[in-house]
Amino acid sequence: METRSAKRRRLSLLQDGTGDHDASSVPPACHRRHIGDLPDDVLRYIFTFLPIKSIARTSLVSKRWAALWRSLPDLDFTTIESSDWGISALEKLITSNGPNLEFPQGFLKFLYMVDPERDFIRQVLRHRSRSPQPGDGLRLLRFCAYLSFTRLNNLMRDAFRHKVRALDIEVATKDYFNLPKRVTTSEHLQDFRFVSRFPGFRLPPLSTMKNGFRSLQNLHLSGVILYNQPFLMDLFTESSFPALRKLRLSKCLGLEKISIKCGALEIVVVKNCAKMNFLEVRVLKLERLRVSGCFPRGRHKNVLKIYAPRLDVLDWEGSDVPDHCWLHNSNPAIRVSLGFLSIKVEDIHGKPVKGLLRFLSGISHAQSLRMDSLSIKILGSTDGLEVLRPFKNLAHLELSTFTGRAYIPPLVSLFTNAPFVECLHIKLVPDHNMRKNQLNGNVTHSWDVSVSEEEKQWEIRSQAMGSFLDHLKVVKVTGLLDCEEEASLAKFLLRHGKSLNKMILCLEAGKVNDSTVKQKIRSRIVEFSKAASNAKISFT
Repeated sequence: METRSAKRRRLSLLQDGTGDHDASSVPPACHRRHIGDLPDDVLRYIFTFLPIKSIARTSLVSKRWAALWRSLPDLDFTTIESSDWGISALEKLITSNGPNLEFPQGFLKFLYMVDPERDFIRQVLRHRSRSPQPGDGLRLLRFCAYLSFTRLNNLMRDAFRHKVRALDIEVATKDYFNLPKRVTTSEHLQDFRFVSRFPGFRLPPLSTMKNGFRSLQNLHLSGVILYNQPFLMDLFTESSFPALRKLRLSKCLGLEKISIKCGALEIVVVKNCAKMNFLEVRVLKLERLRVSGCFPRGRHKNVLKIYAPRLDVLDWEGSDVPDHCWLHNSNPAIRVSLGFLSIKVEDIHGKPVKGLLRFLSGISHAQSLRMDSLSIKILGSTDGLEVLRPFKNLAHLELSTFTGRAYIPPLVSLFTNAPFVECLHIKLVPDHNMRKNQLNGNVTHSWDVSVSEEEKQWEIRSQAMGSFLDHLKVVKVTGLLDCEEEASLAKFLLRHGKSLNKMILCLEAGKVNDSTVKQKIRSRIVEFSKAASNAKISFT
């Protein structure tokens, strides 16, 4: 019987071609290629899935692997985990410098604490400097570190020596500093993301930035200090950012007014700028605009001006209703999402109503519209719903609405002014009293009542919604409770929807727990009368 060592020796001789057996009899395992036989481009792609220190260790394998390490186009140092000592030191620094600051989960674990004597990031960059590099230079440099401004400046200087094209930096430092001028003067930088956790950084003077950023295409700034910076009305222009396509500003401290007029911009995101009260966007090529956590309540005047003929997506989330709104857009396929700040009942009347009506008038040509429950509440507080401009191009409508007869008039107004909607998604949000009664088991089950009070209110207004009911094809209702008042709208749409093909009803977990009640609800809904004989009802 052949031993294992003899078999290995025989297979080795066959692989070398010195054996006396036919090579075709060699098992397939002997013909497998080694990882070192792969092309350089494939190996570099494999390296992108490995921590950078593991990639560095591969340079000890051979001269070829060492050359691969030195010519690696992407250097991502965020995979370096801090030691327990480093995390403890950082927690003390953060407590002493910014006790009220919040950090993402796991942020400290990957916040590299730069050791002046053993700075791994700078060692790697210097090592690359001592060896021949490809003509296109460094494609990406990414790191997340706690360091002084001097060391940050040195790292960025080394990066620009390597003609870095994408620079992704997240820093925490105890220094207040200005953004290094090298960023503005770089001829190769195309993508720049700079996030300062605390205490923040300042932009260079306008004279420095006015003719810079010639190649920059994507810009993301977070934690920038912008108190008393009037030049922001003239910063984001064609002369300063001729090639900029994506702009993201978040947590800009003190930012109140800004004007954006970069001709090549396609995407703009302004997020968590708590003091902003004036936003002007004049960009012909803009496709997507998102405003979140801006326009605080209590300001005397919040102004929004948008001139974007090609705008395709407008997201307005967690911000107040602007007092003065001017929207110019001619894209018939625009999709709009509206979600406003919470507001007290006594503050609903007046400016919020007028501001919302102006907003809706500016987007009346939208193809898709999503509105939160606060928007419905604001519309329900006014008697001027007849001034709402019709949404003649609207095909998809998604509404989050409170339940109850008080919210039927604003819904009827929206349905009347959206005559050609084909898809309707209703998210029911029960009020506090209904939720409290449900949890206490006090909700009255009225599934045996032929016609509820809410149904009567819908029936009275059915004639005004004739065109809406004739074109509606798909309806989805989520958030149903175990009382018939919640299904009054679904029942009304089934009864009058002449073109209705499908209705999806969601009895969400935690709202209807009793399987017997669920089955009763389903069987009762299936028995509802239908205007369209082919209308199908499904439950999820």
